[in-house]
Formats: sequence, C-alpha cells, structure tokens
Amino acid sequence: MLYFAFVHPHLLYGVEVYPNTHSSYLEKLMVLSNKMLRIVQFKPLKTHVLNLYNNYNTLPVLKLHISFSYCYYSYYYYYYY
Repeated sequence: MLYFAFVHPHLLYGVEVYPNTHSSYLEKLMVLSNKMLRIVQFKPLKTHVLNLYNNYNTLPVLKLHISFSYCYYSYYYYYYY
C-alpha cells in the first residue's frame, strides 16, 4: 500500500485545480501516476492502465476530480438543504 501512503495523497491535494490546469501538466501527472502504479505492483511496461487502477481500487487522475466534486456536492446538499 505504498501507493496510498506516498502518491495518492499528493494527487488528492490538488484535485480542485485539475479542471483549470493545462492538459500538458495533467499529462505529466497521469504518466507519473501510471508509472508509480506499475512500480508498486511489479507490472511490466505494457500492462493496461485500467487493470492497474482496478487492482488498487482507485481512479485515474482525470476522474478523481469528478468523484471529489460529486462527494462534495452531495455532502453540501445533505447538510445544508
């Protein structure tokens, strides 16, 4: 679970600014996240990325913002309406 200790918190820290970021910066972040998942799971370079994310039950960088926004708005709706 090294991925959740060292990589995942850093991805979640900036999840609010991902939609306002240029795609070239997000591409670098996605490549780095994919590399870390391959290293931690001891998978070869040609392993499909979705399998890596499914094994660790996490989301790719671009989908983290969507899920985070959904959780935030559902929390806001539940407690303030």
